[in-house]
Amino acid sequence: MRGTRISAILAAFLLATPLIAAQEGLRVGVLYTGDPYPGQTPYVHMKVEAFLRVTPVQASRNHYAGISSDDILRAIRIYMPRRYQDLVDTYDVLIISDANVMSFESKHLKWFKQSVEEDGMGLAMFGGYESYGGAAGEPDWGATPVGDVLPVTTDPGQYEDGKVTILDEENRFMSSLPWRPDLTFLQNYASNIVQLKPSAELLASSRIHSTGYENPFYSTWVFGEGRTFAMTGDWTPGGGWNFLRWEYLPDFATNLMLYCADRPIPRDLELVHTVRTLLERLAYERMIVDSLIDFVERFGANPDRILAILNEFDEAKGEASRFYLQQEFESALDTAEGALDILDRADKVSEQVKNEALFWVYLSEWLTVTATLLVSGFLIWSLMIRRRLYRQVRSTRFR
Repeated sequence: MRGTRISAILAAFLLATPLIAAQEGLRVGVLYTGDPYPGQTPYVHMKVEAFLRVTPVQASRNHYAGISSDDILRAIRIYMPRRYQDLVDTYDVLIISDANVMSFESKHLKWFKQSVEEDGMGLAMFGGYESYGGAAGEPDWGATPVGDVLPVTTDPGQYEDGKVTILDEENRFMSSLPWRPDLTFLQNYASNIVQLKPSAELLASSRIHSTGYENPFYSTWVFGEGRTFAMTGDWTPGGGWNFLRWEYLPDFATNLMLYCADRPIPRDLELVHTVRTLLERLAYERMIVDSLIDFVERFGANPDRILAILNEFDEAKGEASRFYLQQEFESALDTAEGALDILDRADKVSEQVKNEALFWVYLSEWLTVTATLLVSGFLIWSLMIRRRLYRQVRSTRFR
């Protein structure tokens, strides 16, 4: 029986392997260096996005998350590719987001340039004290090989507030998003001061309040075989609080990775946004159910009823993701809504299992407290009321 079960599992895996490989080929491999921390950052959206496969590498030495130097060295040692070929074979886009240039070895900096120039990788740099020319005493990226591939030249130590204006809404990436002049984050956004390189494409500028300088905010160009993108504003809480509140932030991050990897960007914005939002909701609610399963198991409850429904849910969500990756968004939406209904059933069953587990916990506690109260009451009654353990003695008087 056991051998038959293992054979069935192996056969199912072998049948699914070509499909899994095909799906992986549609996803963009992203090496996210700098500040891919949990919390209110683009990383939390990217890690559950079906189009993306993200590897986080902590490399920011002066960030709000308080990551230590030992943490950075450990992340570099574990997650950075060991060989150049591993980098270009595994990833399509490199993100440098408020990453400190001193976190990397010199070979990494050479690989970053070579991967774009010779092997067609995309590269996107985002602003912050440790990006571009640095600020607050942080080092300059412009003096490294990475500075050659950026569409801008760096101005060390300069980081200023300004009002952002979208200039090119016809660009393939920019046209995939609903830009409006009244967006809150466009009114005032701190950015690293840079200069646009002659052959680069300026997508948005920031008029610096203190000087009136038109600072490149979004820019891009093709360097060798690959495409690079520069956003001089920070896209994490360090300087991008208002940007992080934009409802289309997940679309911005995902479409930008597709753009840098030279992949097709979905054009039906509202439909795609709806599907992405629903798939992200499914991913996070699935995590909540998983935590609830762990909770009830700690009390000795049997989660099999929940797991049976979750297996059904996983199949539906997997099918929705397949439709999504194939850009069949209507089918993806229908299937995702069906998966949400299944997850609602899983939530209800989980609540029942939790209540059953807690019922026996509460009953055990009630019995324990009641038994303790009865025993204590009997002892008090026996000793203080009936005084069964006392015997009368002759009274005495002090003389």
